[in-house]
Amino acid sequence: RDEESGRFWSPTPLPSRGAGSYVSRHGFGYSVFEHTEGTIHSELLVYVALDASVKFSVLKVRNESGATRRLSATGYAEWVLGDLRPKSAMHVITEIDSNSGALFARNAYSTEFSDRVAFFDVDDERRTVSGDRTEFIGRNGTLKSPAAMTRSRLSDRVGAALDPCGAMQVPFELAAGEEREIRFILGSG
Repeated sequence: RDEESGRFWSPTPLPSRGAGSYVSRHGFGYSVFEHTEGTIHSELLVYVALDASVKFSVLKVRNESGATRRLSATGYAEWVLGDLRPKSAMHVITEIDSNSGALFARNAYSTEFSDRVAFFDVDDERRTVSGDRTEFIGRNGTLKSPAAMTRSRLSDRVGAALDPCGAMQVPFELAAGEEREIRFILGSG
């Protein structure tokens, strides 16, 4: 999201396609998506760990303009922690881990997942978080145009009795020609 204009786009063609073209490359165990939106170039590398239930999404953003840009990157995941989201959503409870700042999700009522903790994290301490899907998408909203992308920060609202999700937003500045890497991590343990 461009924090000055409010325009936002996805580094992948979905859910919120940008104006420019996309290049997708796939290899053994990874996918790369490249896109340039105006003067902001992004490259998203997605892969999973070979020895753990962890997915990495590494976003490189480069400012190809001649001026400093204020941007943010937002990661989003919908928790299932069961067999079907409509059945399990009411039992998923989210919390922010006090040590790492990661977003945790648990479903104590699932026979298969009761002893597991799902987590979502990003490698920047300035993040804001939401565990509330209704806040993120908006009432009757869509992932193509979520309500959270009209705001400059997430609420840090987590807990029980929410429509659960995992959302993290990182604000950052890029000087002219500067590149930044942001790592989102999604997993289960």
